[in-house]
Amino acid sequence: MKCPYCNNEMIAGILSGDGRSNVTFKPGEKKTGGFDRLLGIGKVTAAKHTLATFTIDADYCPVCKKMIFDTDIKG
Repeated sequence: MKCPYCNNEMIAGILSGDGRSNVTFKPGEKKTGGFDRLLGIGKVTAAKHTLATFTIDADYCPVCKKMIFDTDIKG
């Protein structure tokens, strides 16, 4: 994939984490709170969960340090 910012080739990869909670997004400067997580508000649907981990398919540009992944936000 070509980077839409600098047109260099991006590196395909996977973001991963510990899986203890959903990957979430909240606009602004405050992180998602416990009540939001309980209701599923802000859940990033790109994350694939197991009991111990999560993964997200992503493309990374080492030139401009941008990462791109497809998702939807539950709200």
